[in-house]
Amino acid sequence: MAKWRLFLTVLPFTSLFALAKVGMHRLGWELWAFDSLTGALFGAATFVIAFVLSGTLSEYNASEEMVLQVVNAVESIADLNSLSAASQPAYDGAPLQQKLAELLGDTESWLRNTLSLEQLQRNLDALNLSFAGLKLAGEASAANDCQAELARLRLLISRMHINRSSSFLGPAYAMLEIFLVAAVVALLLIKADLFNEVLVVSCFLFTSFTYLLLLIRDLDNPFQYDGSSCVDADLTPLAASRARLQGTTP
Repeated sequence: MAKWRLFLTVLPFTSLFALAKVGMHRLGWELWAFDSLTGALFGAATFVIAFVLSGTLSEYNASEEMVLQVVNAVESIADLNSLSAASQPAYDGAPLQQKLAELLGDTESWLRNTLSLEQLQRNLDALNLSFAGLKLAGEASAANDCQAELARLRLLISRMHINRSSSFLGPAYAMLEIFLVAAVVALLLIKADLFNEVLVVSCFLFTSFTYLLLLIRDLDNPFQYDGSSCVDADLTPLAASRARLQGTTP
C-alpha cells in the first residue's frame, strides 16, 4: 500500500475540489472558456513541476547513494582489518570488526531517529582510537588508510544530516506553489458546454498537480523514517553489511 499512500492522501482534496467546481457551476461563477492563455498557464505549471521534480529526484538519488558509500567505507576498513589480522598473527582484528558492525547499526538507528547525531559522532571518535592496534602491530599504512575511510564516513554523515534538515530546492517551491494555485483557480473558473466533461478533466488535472506536489515534498527528505513517507532511502544495505561483519571473523 505504500505506493498508493500519496494517491489516497490526494483523493479527499480531489473530492473537495469537485464539490467546489460543482458549486461554482451552479452559482454561475465560471467566468471564462478555455483559451490559449489558459493553456499557456497549464503548460508553465507543468514545466515548473518537471523542473523541480527533476532536481529533487537528482538529489534523492544522490542521497540513496550515500547509504551505499557509508557501507563501502565501513567494509573497506573491515577489509584492511582482515588483511592485517591475516598478515600479523599477533594482531586480533575481532574487536575492530565488532565495532564496525556496531557503527552500521548506530548509523541506521540515527537515521531512524532512535540515536542522536552527537552520540553517533562520539562513536566515530571512539572508532578512530581502535586503529591504534593496527599501528602497534606494525600496520601503520593500514591504519592511515582506515583513518582516511573514517574521514569519508564523517563527511557522509554530515551530508546526510544536512539533507534531512534542509530542503533541496526551497526557493523553487514558492514559484511552484504560485503556479499550482493559479492553475487550480483557473480550473475552477473554466466553463464548457459539457459540464460533466470539464468536471472530469478538471478533477484529473487537480489530482495530478496535487499528487506531484506531495511527491516532490516527500522526495525532498529521503531520510525521514517517521511512517509518513513512502519514498525514504533504502537502509537494507546497512543491515546486510552489518550481518556480514557479525558473521565473519578476521
